[in-house]
Amino acid sequence: METARLLEILASYNRFWTTGHLDAGIRRDLLPQCLSQVDTKEIVVLKGVRRCGKSTLLAQVMDALLQRGIRPQQLLRINLEEPLFSAEASVELLEQIYRTWRERVCPEGKGYLFLDEIQNIPGWEGWVRGRSDTEDVKIFVTGSSAQMLSRENGTKLTGRQVSFEVYPLSFSEFLRFKGMEVQSELDYVSNKTLIRHHFFNYLKYGGFPEVALRQDDANRELLLKNYFEDILYRDIVTRHEIRDVANLRNLAVFLLTNNTRPTSLNKLKGNFSISQDKTENYLSAILESYLTFQLQRFSWSLKSVQRAGFKPYAIDTGLRNRVAFSFSADTGRLVENVVHNHLRRCHEEIYFALDGGETDFIVKEGLKIVRRLQVWYEDAPQAEIPERELAAFGKLQGDDAECLLLTNDLEKDTEIGQTKVRCLPVVKYLLLGE
Repeated sequence: METARLLEILASYNRFWTTGHLDAGIRRDLLPQCLSQVDTKEIVVLKGVRRCGKSTLLAQVMDALLQRGIRPQQLLRINLEEPLFSAEASVELLEQIYRTWRERVCPEGKGYLFLDEIQNIPGWEGWVRGRSDTEDVKIFVTGSSAQMLSRENGTKLTGRQVSFEVYPLSFSEFLRFKGMEVQSELDYVSNKTLIRHHFFNYLKYGGFPEVALRQDDANRELLLKNYFEDILYRDIVTRHEIRDVANLRNLAVFLLTNNTRPTSLNKLKGNFSISQDKTENYLSAILESYLTFQLQRFSWSLKSVQRAGFKPYAIDTGLRNRVAFSFSADTGRLVENVVHNHLRRCHEEIYFALDGGETDFIVKEGLKIVRRLQVWYEDAPQAEIPERELAAFGKLQGDDAECLLLTNDLEKDTEIGQTKVRCLPVVKYLLLGE
């Protein structure tokens, strides 16, 4: 590409070079963790489902740098899904872009490079490491794949990158998008009715930032439909060169429809009458796109964990509701899905258990189970807890984990056998922690 034309494109995407200002949107909770890496040498990798807010988070990092007095010209943002770049997507293009910026815009001083959707460039890992090692530049990259680092080149960034997973809005972030901040019990109690109203909408339409900002239900539905199609075709079909799109789509819809329900690879293979290899490949591609998560059954044996079945959870309840084949509201399962995603944000190891009775979630830290959680959410608040919801807590063996029963609106402490169980409204849990 001609240098003059390339410079023109870069200037159009980096208008803050002349204005000194950029639109950074509403603050995300992950921002402080990203800013803590600004002065380190490591490459920062932001991974997450398409349209979850990775680009906005980059803009917030850039805005913070401008507020620190960094010259606008020291920052370069590139969207590698830009159609003008797609025909020439290569490390050679990256090098040309970088050299044009350095020579024409920022010839001296430290540079800050922000590369959006980097997985579109084959072999990007080697180029990014090379620039990081030899140039005075801090690099942030984003991608819509859990496996951004290719098997061939991933080792080139070993020990040289810090990764963060970006999710759609948490419920606390969702409230921030609605103009509310809940930071204390008093905030929660004072605004409880409105908070519960927003929680209902959060369950129904999910937490994709642009969807949360839309006021019209028809627009929300349209956005969610388009998001699903983009993820399916751009992040799964195209990336993995899948030809049998019908079975892939059916599998994706099945997993979203049956979120929270235990299944297994063999069951999926039988449902769709496709081969074992194809089932494994399709499931792997769906998980890689962040469309769904796979919660494994807990066992102290790693082999048993790998052989056991799993429970699928949707990346977003709004996306799930838009494409799932379902005739009921499934409120309890939607709440369980929200709790799963909250736990995944906060903990590295979570599982479900079948040790005498199903426990929705187990949180493990190191070699110890530290928390067990059960979700009991009825549409109408109830004061009497069904015995089945406490049964699993009463059959615990060999651990002293904290036990939480997450409810619609019931808050109290109770016991089952010798085990103490804390009942806590799920909305309060999501906002104020444990």
